[in-house]
Amino acid sequence: MDIKRKAAMLVTVAFFSFCVGAVASAARREKPRPAVAAQEFRSRARGHALKKGDCIGVIAPASWEERSEWEAGVRLLKSRGYRVKLAPSCTASYGFFAGSDESRASDVNRFFCDDEVKAILCLCGGYGSPRILDMLDYAEIARHPKPLIGFSDVTALHVALGEKSGIVTVHGPMLVTLANKSANDYTAKEFFRGVAADSPLGALPMPSGKKLKAVVPGTAEGVVVGGNLSMILSLIGTPYELKGDGALLLLEDVDVASYQLDRALWQLWRSGLLARVNGILFGAFRGGDDELEPGDFTTAEVIGQYARLVGKPAIADVPAGHIWNNGYIPFGVHAVMQANADGTASLVFDEAAALPQGSK
Repeated sequence: MDIKRKAAMLVTVAFFSFCVGAVASAARREKPRPAVAAQEFRSRARGHALKKGDCIGVIAPASWEERSEWEAGVRLLKSRGYRVKLAPSCTASYGFFAGSDESRASDVNRFFCDDEVKAILCLCGGYGSPRILDMLDYAEIARHPKPLIGFSDVTALHVALGEKSGIVTVHGPMLVTLANKSANDYTAKEFFRGVAADSPLGALPMPSGKKLKAVVPGTAEGVVVGGNLSMILSLIGTPYELKGDGALLLLEDVDVASYQLDRALWQLWRSGLLARVNGILFGAFRGGDDELEPGDFTTAEVIGQYARLVGKPAIADVPAGHIWNNGYIPFGVHAVMQANADGTASLVFDEAAALPQGSK
């Protein structure tokens, strides 16, 4: 190699190294944005608390599931005094979807407008909810607020309905989840307590033997938003992107290796979402450490690194995600999070997620 070409290559390598170092240095120097006052955000529209005899509608906005996997969930709902209406998507299949995009979107639109249906429970997750977002009637949904309940892929609906319709939805179990529960299990107990409550839910109850863990100490307040990390990432750059201004952001995921989690949180940081929120609530990240290589950062270490980078109050071990115990966590409802220096933490919902029966 001649001297000129070698010199040019050395200059290029040096310039690239400088740019990488400058980006990393800028990220370290960037100051977290101040918390946004909760009163700047109007309350979302909400449905009514359920009473015995009310109808719970079940939709399948994403993947399909064998009937044998969810029938026990229907029996559990009925045993607690609720009627159940199944949308056509619950028994349909189209590839890996529960029917066509048009039919699944139609079920969502129709059940929101159906006055007999008082709450909407998702059959299961999988994949498919983002594909129907363009087909939803957000204005009509806003005129018929009612709790839509689910997690995982359903996060796409939580975000879109919060941003476009301004209604309260719920991160909670799905019908296939309830099919594997007895009425005394934490998940089922919290579900039935949540759907019937017309006053603030108060402190988030924890499963037996479990506690919330402070990652970054401090107090923050705001409406709770978020859900599945992969789904939130998929909406960035679309009309349904999560804004999160002044909110408490809940994040969870499954089978995401720690390096993938680092990449995802880096994207949320550089997109501005982590800077816009007032605090972060980390749910379950099951399976992330199953195939660690020697010297790899663990999931907990990655979470700690980004929580400190954001510099706002952060809590871990929220019972939400692809785990056995799932809490009833309303989105769009005001809450206060407290992360203490001794490692303890709390999350208190001080606003009701549903209206009393008969109120407008």
